[in-house]
Amino acid sequence: MRWAIFCRVIDNFGDAGVCWRLAADLNRCGEDVTLWIDRPDVLNKLIDPSPRKDTIHIRPWPADDLTFGCAEVADVVIEAFACDPPDAYVTAMAARAAAQKPPVWINLEYLSAEDWVGAHHQLPSPHPRYPLIKHFYFPGFTAESGGLLRENDDSLALDHDSNDSIVQPLRLFLFGYEQPALHDWLRAQRDVVLSVAPCAIADQLGAPGVTLPEGCHIELLPFVPQSAFDAVLQAQDFLFVRGEDSFVRAQWAAKPVFWQIYPQEAGAHLEKLHAFYKRYLDPQILSTADRDCFMRFILAWNGRGETALCGTLWPEILKMRPALHQNAQAWREHLLEQSDLVTQLRAFVADLVK
Repeated sequence: MRWAIFCRVIDNFGDAGVCWRLAADLNRCGEDVTLWIDRPDVLNKLIDPSPRKDTIHIRPWPADDLTFGCAEVADVVIEAFACDPPDAYVTAMAARAAAQKPPVWINLEYLSAEDWVGAHHQLPSPHPRYPLIKHFYFPGFTAESGGLLRENDDSLALDHDSNDSIVQPLRLFLFGYEQPALHDWLRAQRDVVLSVAPCAIADQLGAPGVTLPEGCHIELLPFVPQSAFDAVLQAQDFLFVRGEDSFVRAQWAAKPVFWQIYPQEAGAHLEKLHAFYKRYLDPQILSTADRDCFMRFILAWNGRGETALCGTLWPEILKMRPALHQNAQAWREHLLEQSDLVTQLRAFVADLVK
């Protein structure tokens, strides 16, 4: 079948990263995929510069005056994160629906661990004017959700020779938005290598007047294409990540995940943050006191609480290191028990087109 994915870049590499992984995974399954994106420049940074083996069609977001015929409409139309396809494309979808079989229309939602996700996953939403039905598709962490993007190949194999053992110096991967708590946290570091990806935190660390504690070293990482990102994560001990794409890859890496969630109005993101860590932190592995300490740190890292907590709580976080690694590995095994997002999505679409 022909699939069209529409993507508007809001969270820089996160939106493009999710859409490119989705397109690539569908293409590996034999689907004909076109990715429409308003920031091709962002996407180009994520794609491996070596000759591509995929057959994905990358198109810039359609101009306002561009029109489409029925034959140009894909069999499956995915709007990523409620970005709304262009009006002209929706009009063509309606024309196709009147002339033949309507396309399957999917709204791929943001990832969430909140309890309500399962009840809303795959719900239909009829268009107010056209004979079209949009279905909401929620990625998630339970069998009631749409699952997570996960390649069905060897790319997610764990490197068992990597540094899961307790060795020094500790390697911390940093990829985040601007971080008000950074300097409080930095002062608590000892015998550590900060592996910093290109991001706002790298800019903060490079600002004039920043001094590092003794034994704290910075390694500025180059920007790598998406295909090389998993190997970067595997080389680290703790993973400080942001947004959605790097957040999911950190979970597949089976390393402790420190998530800086994309901020939303009225603090809605904090509910999502709590919901994830309620599932992620296993009470059979981490004590109540350890889970409470970890959450106080995570909330402060996300602007909820005094920034000084990120420094004062850090020694306690380090004491949990063996348990946090065990927790991360158990969480990965839990996720592997679920069917991946693309497998579930293709099955759902197949049922709709019967």
